[in-house]
Amino acid sequence: MKVKLHICLLMILLFVIHSVCVSQSSFSPSAVDSLTTVAKEKFDAGEEEKARDMYEDVLEVDDENYEALWNLSVLYAREGHRLEDTDAQEEKFRTALEMAEKVVELHPDKGHSYYAYAVAKGRMTEVIGTRDRIRAAHTIRDKIEKAAELIPEEPLVWHLWGVWHSDVANVGRTERWAARFISRGLPKASNEKAEEYLKRAIELDEDSILFRLDLAHHYIEVGEDEKAKEILEELIHMEPHSMDDPEKIENARKLLEDLR
Repeated sequence: MKVKLHICLLMILLFVIHSVCVSQSSFSPSAVDSLTTVAKEKFDAGEEEKARDMYEDVLEVDDENYEALWNLSVLYAREGHRLEDTDAQEEKFRTALEMAEKVVELHPDKGHSYYAYAVAKGRMTEVIGTRDRIRAAHTIRDKIEKAAELIPEEPLVWHLWGVWHSDVANVGRTERWAARFISRGLPKASNEKAEEYLKRAIELDEDSILFRLDLAHHYIEVGEDEKAKEILEELIHMEPHSMDDPEKIENARKLLEDLR
């Protein structure tokens, strides 16, 4: 009876050891790298939900993984931006910001850490008050500058940098008035830099519909409608790549009709 009990216990022990070994081998560094590679391919192909699920699987195994953290932060920020409910938006944006804070803390030498932080903080400005938005503008600027320093060939950084300049340089009267009562006031921004940086982003990624649309928005904002028309004419004939591109192309068509 004791012999059978020992054999039974031995078999259970061997099963546990085998399960642990299989689990560890399934999530080896090479396996994690492969999963992040596929996730990036899904991301680039516009399959954002699949990419998000894969990056989340990576974090379950390696909760400090750089690629998973910064990409998930950006994905959550994008998901929040697509929502209409403010509370749901804020929840997504806070998750994005928490991940961005973590990746900056864990990987301060990596450029996309700061890019993700700037994106998340920028999205948070959609659900916070005027004074908080003005304060956030300084933080966003600092993070984009750091990202541009570390990854100067990344088009996403120059796109965000250009949008930041356009938004801040053309801020409304309410924000300008409120800035008078904040010690740092509005950060310096210029329409010249907005155009320069958005064009640089397009040079680095000629296939991006988003970059061109935001450049067109900037031209409209500063009253250069003819330049906006030229960009929009190009845009409406471009091939969509991301899940949001068809909607952006339709928006471009409507903008073009309004300008004619």
